[in-house]
Amino acid sequence: MTDTPQPIVQITRYAVSVLPEDDINRKYFTLFVELNSGGWVVTDGHDFYVEDGTWQPAQWLAYRWADYDDALAFARETAPEMTVNGHTATEAYRRTHPDAAAPAP
Repeated sequence: MTDTPQPIVQITRYAVSVLPEDDINRKYFTLFVELNSGGWVVTDGHDFYVEDGTWQPAQWLAYRWADYDDALAFARETAPEMTVNGHTATEAYRRTHPDAAAPAP
């Protein structure tokens, strides 16, 4: 018998992007659905998104999804139109993958 505690493994972060993993722009156009102490949040790694699609840098504690499925659905819906420096994720995808079909949300 051993006194060594067993590790607990829990998935607490999901990446959501229309850009493939090997795309140079993916790190800029990825949303994360993360579990924290009060529920699920949707973040771009810096700011936190609320249900109306706006980001709230100062009010991240104010909005959390209680349900993972709702947070993930919001991230999937928002990811194609995520905007960085005036360009959407879909525009970045089309620029780096001109021959590919448009990404599914």
